[in-house]
Amino acid sequence: MRPGSLAQLVHNVLPRLSLRAEAVVDALLLTGGDVGTATELASHLGLSSRFRFARLLKSEGLPALHDLAGWARVLRWLEQAESNGCSLCRLAFSSKKDPAACYRTVKRVTGVPWRELRRRGSRWLIADFLIHCGAQRNRTPN
Repeated sequence: MRPGSLAQLVHNVLPRLSLRAEAVVDALLLTGGDVGTATELASHLGLSSRFRFARLLKSEGLPALHDLAGWARVLRWLEQAESNGCSLCRLAFSSKKDPAACYRTVKRVTGVPWRELRRRGSRWLIADFLIHCGAQRNRTPN
C-alpha cells in the first residue's frame, strides 16, 4: 500500500482529527517516521513548545510522537520488504541504521518479531495500527 493511500485510510478511520493532527500523521507516513524533533514540529505547526505539541496529540487521541514515528517506520519497512523481497537487515543498512535497533523497533511497536510480522503481512499491520490509534482515542483519562 502506498503511503498516500495509507494516510487516506487513516483519515477515513479517524475522521475527527484536526488539520494539525492530520498533517502530522501525513508527514510521518510519507517520510517513514523521519520528521524531526517534537520541538521542530511544534514550531512548524505554530505551537509554542513541544509540550503543547504533545498535548495536541493527546487531545486528538493519538499516541506520542515517538510511538507514531515507530509505527510509520515499521509500516514503511514492511511495505518495502513486501514489494522488494528484501530483509530488514538490508533495509537498515541501506538507510544507515543499526539492524538490531530496527528489529527492536519492530518488536516494541508491534509486539511481534520481524519474522512473524512478515508472515502476518501489511494488512494485519495496518489494522493493528488503526486499532492502536483508535484505542488511544477511546481511552478515558485516569
